[in-house]
Amino acid sequence: MKSQFKSLFEEITLPNGVVLNDRLGVAPMTTYSGNPDGTVSDEELAYYRRRSNIGSLFVSACIAVSENGIAFPNQFVAFKDEVLPRLTQMATEMKANGNKAILQIQHGGRQGQPALIKTNETVAPSAVEGPAGRPTPRALRTDEITDIIRDFGEATRRAIKAGFDGVEIHGANTYLIQQFVSEVTNRREDEWGGSLENRLKFPLAVLAEVKRVAAEYADEQFIIGYRLSPEEYSPEGIGYTIDETKVLTDKLIAGGIHYLHVSLMDFQKLPHDDKAEGSIVEILSKQIAGRVAFVVVGSVKKPAEAVAALEEGADMVVMGRQVLADPEWTEKVKSGREDEINENVPKEMIGKLDIPGPLWERMVTYKMVEIDEEVEV
Repeated sequence: MKSQFKSLFEEITLPNGVVLNDRLGVAPMTTYSGNPDGTVSDEELAYYRRRSNIGSLFVSACIAVSENGIAFPNQFVAFKDEVLPRLTQMATEMKANGNKAILQIQHGGRQGQPALIKTNETVAPSAVEGPAGRPTPRALRTDEITDIIRDFGEATRRAIKAGFDGVEIHGANTYLIQQFVSEVTNRREDEWGGSLENRLKFPLAVLAEVKRVAAEYADEQFIIGYRLSPEEYSPEGIGYTIDETKVLTDKLIAGGIHYLHVSLMDFQKLPHDDKAEGSIVEILSKQIAGRVAFVVVGSVKKPAEAVAALEEGADMVVMGRQVLADPEWTEKVKSGREDEINENVPKEMIGKLDIPGPLWERMVTYKMVEIDEEVEV
């Protein structure tokens, strides 16, 4: 291994004392490939095992915590005990090379799909019209909010029982938790909406419930992470700014998270506020100030870019699309073969990367990664 990449393989200790062997990992990526009953499929098991040597932090695709929160076709679910045997197999495959398996827990909110939900409706903080092609959700009742918070706790209990090393609360990418934080989608006038303090109550209540369940069913080694989108600017309006995210960050750290995961398309992205100093990663790194691990994703393909992300302020770098194209990425860096890393999918590797069929179709259709030659689906 070349000396300039040694920082990628330094240990890091989380606030709960868990030692991670390196600064690398796999970002959560939706597979669209679960079984019809919401269990993990054989294709997914192969997919997870193949990528278990990327790094010490392996975050799964998001699992639906509630029946009314399913957001994708063939999404796997956490709201019934019948899924436990396959979840247990999944945890085992993810940990095959000694890394930590993290189950990402999520509720789709208005991003759900009515056709996949028994009640044929979506729910959200408020009845605000959704993106094009999505129906207007029904505003949640207070008792339903409490039920969903409890569902996050139950998903955590099942994750512990299945053998996962931790959970990541999905507060990013415009799903339900972010919908509560956002002024665009949260127009409630009760305790769950209005002021920033009230809009942050839902994510903090979810965290408190996850912490409570972990304390009851797991030991102190159980990892709790939180993923967020650092700001929300959309055609619908400004949902929140980087300054408001700094407030949430402090509250999450006080609430007991072990790492914060920022969702970015590019780790060098600048905030919308042109008066802000530095990139989003630099700003949040200063706010975190070493109190928890800072996990970053976004346009990392080569090891030099991963090192640059650490220099930008990240403690750990997780990769998404890159590990679809080359699941042997880390092995190549360790053995000094980084020039052999495939940024695109080589034609001769098509069908040999243990990528589930539905995910492969989306990769080709939506060009999630480039293929070296044109491929027909």
